[in-house]
Formats: sequence, structure tokens, C-alpha cells
Amino acid sequence: MKVKKSSLLFLAFALVIFWPDYFFFKGLNYLENILVAYAIVFVYNNRKRLSIFSYITLLYFVYFLLDTMFHGGCDIHTLISNIKIMLFVQVADIEIEKNDYDTISIMWMFVFAFSVINFISLIAFPNGLYQVETVWNEWGTKTSSRYWVFGFKNSHAFWCLLLELLSALKWYLRPSNTNKILAYICACVAVITQLLVGSSTATVACTIGAIAIFCVVFLKPKQDRNVLINSYWIVVLNYLIDTLIVFGMVTFLGPIIQSVFGKDLTFSNRTNAWMAAFMGFLKNPVFGTGILSANAAKQYLGSLSYMQAHNEWLQCLWQGGIVLFVIVVGMFFSIAKQNTSIKERNLKVMSDLFLVSVFVEMAFEVWLGSQLTWIMLLLMYKINSIGRTNICTIE
Repeated sequence: MKVKKSSLLFLAFALVIFWPDYFFFKGLNYLENILVAYAIVFVYNNRKRLSIFSYITLLYFVYFLLDTMFHGGCDIHTLISNIKIMLFVQVADIEIEKNDYDTISIMWMFVFAFSVINFISLIAFPNGLYQVETVWNEWGTKTSSRYWVFGFKNSHAFWCLLLELLSALKWYLRPSNTNKILAYICACVAVITQLLVGSSTATVACTIGAIAIFCVVFLKPKQDRNVLINSYWIVVLNYLIDTLIVFGMVTFLGPIIQSVFGKDLTFSNRTNAWMAAFMGFLKNPVFGTGILSANAAKQYLGSLSYMQAHNEWLQCLWQGGIVLFVIVVGMFFSIAKQNTSIKERNLKVMSDLFLVSVFVEMAFEVWLGSQLTWIMLLLMYKINSIGRTNICTIE
């Protein structure tokens, strides 16, 4: 069997990207730097294969990094870590275009392997592999948080949703009984993981992801566009509901959200971070503050513990201003455009459900800082072309 050089590059790059911080070792940095240099050349040589999503990703990171430099806050770590994410998205975009099943299988292999290892750590160490003490206020109120292979409980959602999406696409491209069973196992691992770590929001999001897997497997791929939801409305409704939640107009949403997500009406005190982030946006409405260090973010938010706005849209407005917000909105509309063009009913329903699951998480957490999120968004953008490729293969 002949192995392409680009496949070996992607295999090595995926290993570096998906390698959990818990297992970090110094040699990983050297491998990472070599791969980044090679990836730059690889992306340039294959630039004609890049999708619109890759160019939006490039625009997002270039603007955000330049904005941060303008505000004097871009250190070498911030620069390299963001370039690494951008390059991996573009390498993955090119590789999916060349061989979608093998590329998705490589990513699934790493995510599944580490998810199983993390799952075992949850069972073996219910109180965490280690604990970190968090000071919440100036009076010294403290809580201890449990950490596992994937870190704190909120970090698990990135991995679990990506695992579900990869397993669903893996089955769709090769609908074998083995891939079907693996997809069901991944759905169970994702949901049970969230129940074990006690993340109510992520439990809801991963449950939606599990439903998406069952939909793509059991729904017939009937090409009846009339019964399908226009994906643009999902994006629009997300912003409307988010606005209602963030600005406190939750008279009718409050009881529903409290029962579904298990949060009080202050959303675990997130409202303080929301208002502080919004006030920060008003001070720099066009360009924002740029990427802030942990200490600088705490000062802005007036908190000893919160380092982010705990809402993706407020985070974009606060640190990137209206310019970054428009870029992100454009990115999601580009995904919605691709989703709306999907002709197969099972694939369309699956794609929309995963879009909803991401929006559920983004209402209460910041997601665009993780490389796992960007891979998810790329896959969601590419689902339409993956679907067309699969139809052509079957025919």
C-alpha cells in the first residue's frame, strides 16, 4: 500500500494537535515547529484546493493577531498557537478534498483513543487525576475543581462533540456495521462522559449530537428539500435567543433554561462576566481589546477567576470588536449556506443538529479559542461536499 507524503504530514500534525496537555513533553514543541514550517509550504503549494472556509479562517486569525499586536498584547506564544490552529485547519481542508474518508478516519482515531483514555480516568478517578483550587472573590471564597486527561469539566465538550461528528461522518462515508457500532459507542461515551463530569450544558449539547448520529443512520436519505429547515434560520434564531439571554430579558426563557441546563437565573454567576465584557466592548466597539492575557482579562471582568466572557458572541465583541463579530457571523452564514444546499435528508438533519449543539455551548462558553472547535466547524462546512462525493461514489 502506497502512503502519500501529505497523509504522513497530516498524521503527524493531527497527533500534535490532538495530543492532550496532560501528556505534554518538551519534544512535542520541536515536532510542532517542524510541522508548522512544512505545513506553510504544503498549504501554499495546494492553495487552489482551499475552500472559502479556509480563507475566512485566515481572515479571522490574521485580523485578530494584528488587532492584538496593535494593542501591544501579542507575545510569541499567542502568535504561534494561533498560527498552528489556522494551518491545521487549512491542511485538514486540503486533505479532506483529496481523500475525505482517510482524513476523517485519522482524526477520529486520535480523538477516539484519547476519549477512551479520558473515559477510563473518569471511572478510575471520579474525584479527578488532580484538583485545582479556585479563589472566587476578595474574601477568599474557594472551590476545588476536578481535572482529568481532558482537563476541567468544561473542556470535555470540545472532545465529545468532535468525537460524535467524526464518528457520524465516518459511518456516512463507509456505512458498515463496524462503523455503525463505533458511532453508537462514541455517542454513549460522549454523553456518559458529560454526566460523569457534571456539565449540564455539555450534556444537552452531546445529547443533541447523539440524536444527530441516530438521525444520519436511521433516516432514509430522501431528497425532499421541502420538509427541511433552512439553516440560515438556525443562525438567526441563535443570535436572537442569545441576545435575550445575555441582556437579562429571560422572563419566559428563565424557567425553561433553569430546568434544561440546571443553572440558576444568573447562569452560575456568568451574568457578571457578560455585563463586564459588554461594558468592555462599549469602550472599544470597533476593534475591541485584542487577545488579552489571563491577568488582563480578570482585571477587565473584575473577577479573580473568570478569564473569559463565558459567551462566544460577547467574547468576539469584547476582544475583537464589531469587525471580528462580523467575520464570525459571516463564517456561520457560510456554514448555513452549505447546510441548506445539502440534498440528502439524513445528512441535512445531522448537520443542523450539530450546528445547534455548537450554538448551545457557545451561549455559555468561549469556543473559538480551541483547535477542536475549528476542526468541527470545518467539517460542518465540508459536509455538503462530502455528501456530494459520497453520492458520486455510490453511483
